[in-house]
Parts: sequence; C-alpha cells; structure tokens
Amino acid sequence: MLSVAILALAGMPLASQAQTPRTTPPAAASGTSDAANFCASIRDSAAEARFAWQANTLKTLEAKLTDTLKKLEERKAELETLTAKRDAEIQQTETRITEIFARMRPEAAALQLAAMDEAMAVSLLGKLPPRTASAVLNEMEAARAAQLAEALGGRRTPANRTPTTGVQTR
Repeated sequence: MLSVAILALAGMPLASQAQTPRTTPPAAASGTSDAANFCASIRDSAAEARFAWQANTLKTLEAKLTDTLKKLEERKAELETLTAKRDAEIQQTETRITEIFARMRPEAAALQLAAMDEAMAVSLLGKLPPRTASAVLNEMEAARAAQLAEALGGRRTPANRTPTTGVQTR
C-alpha cells in the first residue's frame, strides 16, 4: 500500500502539470522580441550615421586625391621646365659645335669627322653650310666621305642608328 501511495503522490505533480496550460511570454505572443524592437527603433539613426561616416570618408579620400594630383601637376611642370632647359642646352651645344666645325680648316674638320661616330658626323655635316660641308668631305678619305654623304642624303641609315622601322641596316 505504501508503494501505491508513493506512486500516487509521484504521479500527482505530473497530472497537475499536464492540466495547467502553458503560457507564452507577452513579447513572443506579439511576434517581436526586445532585440528586434531595439533594432527597428535605431535602424534610421544607424543608417544616417553610416551614411555620414561614408560621406566623411569620401571627403577625406577626395582631399587626399586632390592633394596628390596637385603634387603630380607641380612635379610635371618641374619636369617640363627641366626638359625645356635641357633641350635648350643641347641645342646651344649643337649650335656651338657646328660653329666650331664651320670655322675649322677643312683638313682639320675632315680628320675630326672621320674619327667621330657616324651618326654624330652626319648630324654635324648636315648642320654645316653646304660649301663648308663639301670642303670637309673633299678632304676626307673617299670611302668615309661616300659613307657619310649617303647617310647625309638619307639613302642609308648611319651604322649605329636604328631606322624608324626598327630594322637595322649596315
């Protein structure tokens, strides 16, 4: 009998639990939780804050880009100035060398041009007045004079220069 009483007492709470209906929390009953309500309430302000941060980041990047472009433009102008100076110096040097060769005796100029690089010799001969160039070529060895005259006339490319087509001739 004691065992029946224990079983009855043990079974009673189970029966009482089965008879009481389960209750759901009020937030779950309405379909939203506190976290969802919180997220919904700050969604607009979070989007505005994100937009403000992105706009600020874009402004910062734009300022850096503008600064970099300004520095590049300054550097470009500096390089153009240096290039113009260098070109002017080269032109001045070429003019002086041409004047020097124009004033030399044809025999001395012929010796100098014969020993020179072919491209440089052709360049100098082309800048000399025709009368001076002919006198210099007249004083040169015939083979070298013919070689320079051909290159000067554009019939062949000097040996150390590549023609504009990219093919080197000799």
